[in-house]
Amino acid sequence: MRARYALIFLLFSGHALSENGPDGASLDENFHSCTNLSCGESIVSKFHTGQRALTGTTVYGETFYTETGLSDDHKTMFPPTRVISVYNPYTGEILKPLSDYIQTDNGIKLTPSSGIKKAPLGFTKNISDAEKNSYGVRVTPEFQSYQYAVTYEKEKTFKPLSYGNLGTLRSRIGKELLKITFFGDSITLGANATSIYAPPNQPGYAELTMAYLNATYPTLWEYRNNSVGGFRAQDALPTTSYRVNDKESDLVVVAFGMNDSTKSNAKKYKENLQKIISTIRSQQPGVPILLVSSILANPDSSAQKSAFLPSHLKALRELTDENPAIALVDLTTTWQMMLKNKEYNDITGNGLNHPNDFGHRIIAESVLSAILGDDY
Repeated sequence: MRARYALIFLLFSGHALSENGPDGASLDENFHSCTNLSCGESIVSKFHTGQRALTGTTVYGETFYTETGLSDDHKTMFPPTRVISVYNPYTGEILKPLSDYIQTDNGIKLTPSSGIKKAPLGFTKNISDAEKNSYGVRVTPEFQSYQYAVTYEKEKTFKPLSYGNLGTLRSRIGKELLKITFFGDSITLGANATSIYAPPNQPGYAELTMAYLNATYPTLWEYRNNSVGGFRAQDALPTTSYRVNDKESDLVVVAFGMNDSTKSNAKKYKENLQKIISTIRSQQPGVPILLVSSILANPDSSAQKSAFLPSHLKALRELTDENPAIALVDLTTTWQMMLKNKEYNDITGNGLNHPNDFGHRIIAESVLSAILGDDY
């Protein structure tokens, strides 16, 4: 059932009233306020958007994947000083300490009598011929059915890295209505956040970001999401006129990289992004632009050439140096930090290249940190 609704989500993940653009993908023409259940104040409290997992003292709902035959030791992103709870984020079931799990120096360990429902033996390696030929790994949102969550206190922190600046944007926050256009690939569109297809129905990072901004500065932020699944920067370039420049924004979030890291070398990647920046600035000369680097795909898959990531990140940093009012959110380094302790299937939504709910929350925290600075 989760797989069925995940497919529906990927096909129809835009606003319900959006129409298709000339490229055939859903087009979000008008800006929206965050006053509904998908992007309102309730989202902030339900998904702890204001509680910073990376820089704070408590991590809420960090996920881990369980499978029969795999280790029962599960590391957390940071060493826990106190495990508060372990639970199923999709059913709400609370697991019992000592009976279902014990705290360790690096996370938790499931007990032999644990009631956790694990994926069947060999689930990860049960790859169809089509998946083997296309991706090299199993691709399904069903991984989320076997992910559990741990909330814990910690002492160590990690500051999300950002570079460049957003011009005068921060001086305007809280004083006037500001509008954001999100322009990226399927991850920015919200792919494999549970959103509309399964509990707990968490939106993707764009809506999490906007929910927090509106809860902090009520009625002073609007947004639209004109991202397209599968887009690389070169695909996005010819759509900029009607996905970004048809309306004036106060901030444009440009988030391409996952699909680029499959085929595009750093030179081509940078050239395409610079063309997007120049095209936006040709109609909106002073608009601040926030670049977002790629997260890591499954290292066993063909979805990403990991050798491209350092040079892509270098290219993004060069763009912030060479253009005014450009900032960069470095998600690549954050994901590398997470995967020092976490397994890839702990934080993926599809087993290939999309983050799960926890991953989207980490992206939202990083984006908010870049937008708000010390005010977040």
